[in-house]
Amino acid sequence: MKLFDAHCHLQDPRIITKAPQIISSAVASGVSAFAVNGVSEKDWNLVKEMGAKYPSVVPCFGIHPWYVAERSPRWFETLKSLFETTPTAAVGEIGLDKGSKGREIDFSEQVTVFRQQLELAKELNKPASVHCVRAFGDLLEILKSVGPFPSGVMLHSYLGSAEMVPEFAKVGAYFSFSGFLMSMSEKKAKKMLKAVPSDRILLETDSPDALPKAELGSLYFVDGDPSLPEEGNSAQDLDSASNDKSNVSSDSTKLPKETLNHPANIHMVLGYVARLLDMKNEELAELSYQNAVRLFSYEGSKMLLERGTGDVSGHNQNHSTTHEMLAKRSSKVSSLLERNEIDELRLILRDLEVDPETFELVERFCNGCEFKFTSDTIVSVLCIAYYLGMNEEQSSNNLLGKASEFLEQRVFPSWSETVNALRSGDKSFDKLTDVGLVDLFFDSLIEKASYDPRLLGELIKNRVETDDYRPNPRRRLFVIDWKSEDLITIPLRLYEPLMIRAIKSRSIPVEYIVLSVCKYAKKWVFDAEESLSGQKKEAIEAVERLLPHQRGLISCELLFESLKHSIWLEANSECRNGFMIRICKQLDMAKSTDLKILSRGYGEKAEGFENIELVKTVVKSFYTYYANEDSENVSHFVKVAKLSEEFLFLAASEASLKLEAFVELAEMTVAISQGILSYSDGIYRAIDVFLESHRYLTESEKMEVCKVLECSKLSQEGCERAAKNQKLPLRIVVQVLFVSQLQIRDTVAKEIKGMEKKVDEEEEEEIGVSSDEDEIENDECVVHRWKKKKKKTSVWGQVKRKFGCLTSSSYSVDACTCDVKKKKKKIHHHYI
Repeated sequence: MKLFDAHCHLQDPRIITKAPQIISSAVASGVSAFAVNGVSEKDWNLVKEMGAKYPSVVPCFGIHPWYVAERSPRWFETLKSLFETTPTAAVGEIGLDKGSKGREIDFSEQVTVFRQQLELAKELNKPASVHCVRAFGDLLEILKSVGPFPSGVMLHSYLGSAEMVPEFAKVGAYFSFSGFLMSMSEKKAKKMLKAVPSDRILLETDSPDALPKAELGSLYFVDGDPSLPEEGNSAQDLDSASNDKSNVSSDSTKLPKETLNHPANIHMVLGYVARLLDMKNEELAELSYQNAVRLFSYEGSKMLLERGTGDVSGHNQNHSTTHEMLAKRSSKVSSLLERNEIDELRLILRDLEVDPETFELVERFCNGCEFKFTSDTIVSVLCIAYYLGMNEEQSSNNLLGKASEFLEQRVFPSWSETVNALRSGDKSFDKLTDVGLVDLFFDSLIEKASYDPRLLGELIKNRVETDDYRPNPRRRLFVIDWKSEDLITIPLRLYEPLMIRAIKSRSIPVEYIVLSVCKYAKKWVFDAEESLSGQKKEAIEAVERLLPHQRGLISCELLFESLKHSIWLEANSECRNGFMIRICKQLDMAKSTDLKILSRGYGEKAEGFENIELVKTVVKSFYTYYANEDSENVSHFVKVAKLSEEFLFLAASEASLKLEAFVELAEMTVAISQGILSYSDGIYRAIDVFLESHRYLTESEKMEVCKVLECSKLSQEGCERAAKNQKLPLRIVVQVLFVSQLQIRDTVAKEIKGMEKKVDEEEEEEIGVSSDEDEIENDECVVHRWKKKKKKTSVWGQVKRKFGCLTSSSYSVDACTCDVKKKKKKIHHHYI
């Protein structure tokens, strides 16, 4: 295996004296080239000398963002003169840094210096090695404004998000990975690596930094490294020390942070990246090596001879040879050469935006050399073959025929290959729409998804039949990879028309289409970088157009997120209204946490209840919508009333929620529950929680909070709790006690009335119905009459002695004198 260390610092003062041994041992391990990057004016000459001394060293000159403040007044003139005297050199290391060390350097100065060097790289047609820490949004903006970069830019030790990879790739970026990649979670790292086009992957060590995580026995160490134990600094010595239970761990994770990294440790990076990409080490080594050779094959580069044919973008030194070779296979090239219209040919090639790898494949075909199509390049090859007339009219052994055969036999039978080809050939499709190639891709994907909708994603349902899925037998016609490419990775301008056609076909269950669209919204809107606001706006508007209007098909959480983002991104009114209507149809299906989404501020980390106006608008729109519906079903209103109480309770626990906002929410909740819910216990619980989380409130502010509480609608249990609540204002407690007394009075009166009825029924059973009611004295109450029949004192007798007699005809308690002794009149107290 041959490996290319795409970024390192062999001129670093920590290892410069060991450079000969380091390069020798690295070359012996299979590292055949090193891109050595200068970081300031102080080490540029050292890098230049290394480039002249070692054939394997590619020198690079630049000012690192950490050293921006140290630059001299004439730094830029010095840099330009270095490139004039050193044609083998590339640009680097340059970049932006907002990390802990980068914050010490004025960022505006960083941007100025970075932009100057970037423009110089483009002017000189050289690649640039770019450093970026926590500034990927700024970096992308600058790259877009200065680029594109036909010679490429390399994002060294890339640790950015997977979502930004396509945007960087569009401007010509390569992505280089070092031992720093192991600091990311494997899940995130794998997602990001999968997003990188295969022709843009590079490997590096960033030595003497970025020591990979690996077993000591597999690592290379720099001789004389002062951070290593005295026993020795070879892998064997360290392993031996570890077995002797010394302070050294058996792997690199416990080594001192200062331990120096050796460029031969690129093998550890290779193995790690290959594992995450599910590739063989040899395959990734070859791929990354060829990518690096292509990147560093600029005019004057040491790598130019490595490629044989030079720069395949049409700027190689032997133009005539290339043109003659193309003319044999291309009718258009042959015609242009006959008319001596070379400039026209160059314009055609430039207009096709052919990448170097694709053009190299075309060259190999024309020269009769062995070549291999891939799904990454097949659409671009078809584009070249079609527009250059490389068809059967020019030659029986023609490129268009071979590419079409590969497309039909190797790409279309596979879902993953079809998706990958559609994504990779994005730019070329504009030039091939008139030949129907896009329709062929769409039909192929829809056919596969019709036979197996799970290619769009697995539905999350609690259904037994999900586990008993039996695909159509015709599905065996296709090679299905359960780690298949996701359709949402293709660009929006292809994804939307594809999904529209899928919807119109009616051959794919709508649930799976909704699933795919929801995943698209999450990837390209909710989880996308904030700097891509323009693209996010286009995406959210497309998502709204694709989603159906049926109630319950889309989760409330996604609808709320979509509405929130459509407002943030200032999407068109049709988009915002569309999400609002869908929410109104199923607000009763939402959870309180869904409503919380609408109250959050902007950004992924935004929490709390910064804005409740949108919540109020949604609830109001719901009532307006159902008020216009001819339906007698009130269950929607009951559920929304309960939802409002739950949301008020959730909001009340937030210390950031202001008193005015709470009162507004509470008033809205009271209005919603009016005539719908029997009790106001939910309001009370929210008030209790709010007072608990806002203990600093004054008595008057507490009264302001409690003014929305309808004490008369509290349940008996609610009254009991409120009466004991020391956080409530005294006036509210008194009202609660009064209501509680009324409730007890009503309850007792109802019980007595029920007892009277029972007594009458028992008398009728024992003595029959008496027609002589005069036997009962007028001043004798019902309770005393029942007492004569039953000598034993009942619970109601105890109630009488405590509260006085209660008649069965009224909820009030009248004084009873039937059992009063004449010597001392007993006064029965009224229960009020």
